[in-house]
Amino acid sequence: MNGIEKNMCKACGRACYPGHACCPSCGKTDFEPGGFEGPATLLTFSRVHMLSLAYTDRYITLGIVEFADGTRALGRLDVDEPEIGMKLKAGTGVVRTDGLIETKGLRFTQA
Repeated sequence: MNGIEKNMCKACGRACYPGHACCPSCGKTDFEPGGFEGPATLLTFSRVHMLSLAYTDRYITLGIVEFADGTRALGRLDVDEPEIGMKLKAGTGVVRTDGLIETKGLRFTQA
């Protein structure tokens, strides 16, 4: 995946996304980057209808997913009918365009 990574604690192996200044498990501060691998499970989702004027979409769907290693992440769902427990594949893409500025983030599609 391009550009978005989780932090892996070198001391205990705990994965964190987004990154932290210190590991929530052991308190150490030495991390190495890691990618998001394998399918993720959708834990919850929400459709957001009251968007700022910077969005051209009528609404967006956001979801919190959990990967096999326990890492949880929030991202945009590219799924028409999301269901709790469904398997998703992580990728990156534009999540917002404001004029000429594109913001990239996690996007999830059905696995």
